[in-house]
Amino acid sequence: MTDDELLQRLKDILTADFRVPPEKVTREATFRGTFGMDSLDAVDFIYLVSKAFGIKAEVSDFRELHSLGKVADFLKKRVEGAAGGTRGA
Repeated sequence: MTDDELLQRLKDILTADFRVPPEKVTREATFRGTFGMDSLDAVDFIYLVSKAFGIKAEVSDFRELHSLGKVADFLKKRVEGAAGGTRGA
């Protein structure tokens, strides 16, 4: 999955489920600051992302991922790891 494809899937979730304006969805965007999400929104987002990408993730996995770019990088590693075994280990 390319970075653009991954970001597009995240953008789809944010715009459809959280009504974030598409122009606000950038790698630098933050969940609290840019998107105005609270902790309940974050839990919902993690659930939707886990479902969309077919990964098992805990809230604690996302605790330090404050920007969309950091979430995208985390997901890329998880998705590639699930597809390729222990890639990069």
